[in-house]
Amino acid sequence: GSKTMQVLEQMPGGSTCGAQGLVVANELSSSRAHVLAKRCSLLGSPCMHFVVTQHSAQTFPGPTGFFDRIVCDVPCSGDGAMRKYPEKWRLWSPHYGRMLHARQLQIALRSVALLRVGGIMSYSTCSFNPLENEAVVAALLTRTAGALELCKCKELSGLRARPGLTSWQVIDENAGLLLSYAE
Repeated sequence: GSKTMQVLEQMPGGSTCGAQGLVVANELSSSRAHVLAKRCSLLGSPCMHFVVTQHSAQTFPGPTGFFDRIVCDVPCSGDGAMRKYPEKWRLWSPHYGRMLHARQLQIALRSVALLRVGGIMSYSTCSFNPLENEAVVAALLTRTAGALELCKCKELSGLRARPGLTSWQVIDENAGLLLSYAE
């Protein structure tokens, strides 16, 4: 919900009744969708330009090329949030990134289809795993055969950015390396 609230606050005319545009937030979980709608309603007037939907993101309905901007915040292993939620360590396993990769790519591909030509999509996870980040972006760029390009992010004061990885190792359930896709 915090990314959605940030998007609402950044809309042209954001905190006024003169806000332009529409924010569509999709959340598959009904309980999370309810919490999202409740949190965003606290913003007041920007919520006149806000809708919460509940669809599978891979098959989200809508016309091709409809959206100007998309924040593609995909389900992830959450290993980047372990410091905030230490209880996640008990449930974490190296296979989560491999398990989620295909679903993340499907969601990103559907997002691209919904994006207008010249639009901007931001791909987001709360994971450090390159299988959930760089590998998904690399596969997305390959699958779209030149229709997409990476954009350099604006520098934000106090935030250090680094280039993404161009190669990575894949670990199996026993902390061994998988050397090929077939493995």
